[in-house]
Amino acid sequence: MEQIVMQPAREKVAAILRKAIFKGELQPGEVLSQEEIAKKLGISRMPVREAFQMLERDGLLILQNRRGAVVRELTLEDIQEHYELRALLEGEAAARAASKAGKDNKELAAIIAAQEEAEQAAQAGNVEAYISANEAFHRAIWEAGKGQRLNSMLHQTWNGLPTRLPELLSEQIQRSLSEHRHITRAISEQKPDEARAKMSHHIMRSFQDFVASRERTQQEQKNQEVEVE
Repeated sequence: MEQIVMQPAREKVAAILRKAIFKGELQPGEVLSQEEIAKKLGISRMPVREAFQMLERDGLLILQNRRGAVVRELTLEDIQEHYELRALLEGEAAARAASKAGKDNKELAAIIAAQEEAEQAAQAGNVEAYISANEAFHRAIWEAGKGQRLNSMLHQTWNGLPTRLPELLSEQIQRSLSEHRHITRAISEQKPDEARAKMSHHIMRSFQDFVASRERTQQEQKNQEVEVE
């Protein structure tokens, strides 16, 4: 039987706040207090404070004082630049992984194993497990590319903006799985150019999905405001 992995409270709080920010439930400029968030979530202030610090590093919050934070404004240009950088960097990582792949390559085995875990999580309807396997899939490709500086840059770009899109969009999972299969095939068949193109498409398609979701949320909020008036 598999062991149950429990997330630290600070990571759970950070995930809840991150989701609320990306979905527009927490607006740019909105002030958050540790006490209010802790009360809403039924927890102590300590994990909330730690979550605030995590989200500040991710560029989502600005710490205002010892107990408060402000939601940082993220423009569409900020988000687009983030995805474009990821597409370039991860596309290169996939190309490098493909150029080094082989039948007995342990890095390739790790990519395939992560992909299989993602498939199983999706079939079980376990979004958290899918998100974890999805991250493992991408990181396995970085490792297979064997580029230390490239890996460092990818680690920096991974946090902050919405890499947890399946948590926001349930339909994202099946599209991602299909794209992952194409990426894995290109890598295993040692086709660097195809691997780069498939990975870049995968990430930029995620950007388009995120933008569409963001626009839907904003329109729903406008409709609610009109109803109230």
